[in-house]
Amino acid sequence: MDWTVIPTLLIAIFLGAVIGLEREIGAQPAGLRTHMLVAAGAALFTIAGKEVGTDPTRIAAQVVTGIGFLGAGAIFKEGVNISGLTTAASLWVTAAIGLATGLRLFWAAGAVTVIALGALWLFKVAEANWLPDRHRIQVTLTLAPDFPLDVVEREALEAMPGAHVLRVDYAGHDQSIVLTARGDNSTSLPAIAETLRLLDGVQGVEIAR
Repeated sequence: MDWTVIPTLLIAIFLGAVIGLEREIGAQPAGLRTHMLVAAGAALFTIAGKEVGTDPTRIAAQVVTGIGFLGAGAIFKEGVNISGLTTAASLWVTAAIGLATGLRLFWAAGAVTVIALGALWLFKVAEANWLPDRHRIQVTLTLAPDFPLDVVEREALEAMPGAHVLRVDYAGHDQSIVLTARGDNSTSLPAIAETLRLLDGVQGVEIAR
């Protein structure tokens, strides 16, 4: 048995764990263990393929196909919100890191790990602080005729968890209130719409990004 493959596999597992730890801290669907296994599996497929003389490009194609199914499982849709895309991309990159490690391209695998970690962590901080308009939403409430606008406005402001209202506009001719708000990644638009529909005097809710 060739025990020299063990250090290669351990390096792949370590690099996968680095990315997986960031996902685990962020409470994402695929975390530490998943990324470690993806990296280890991709590296082992590559090593095994090399041993039997298989073209590395064919191995890579099969790994990418397999990781596509795994990544699809990390993506889910809730109303108009789609989440898990970043986690699916991190799994894809982790598989590539495992492949590179299996080919003993250690510098390339390490460099991509650092870049991926920067994209996941540093850019997330930049998004939250420097790109506030990315999560801006506009909520239009249509009210019953002659229902007090100020009463609905006060209740609506209290009923929007995870969203910070930036501006309130009125359209008196058609008895409606337009709330411009900023949400975060955890803001659930269907939950906000359902809560606002239950308010007294509200006949319709429309939310747009």
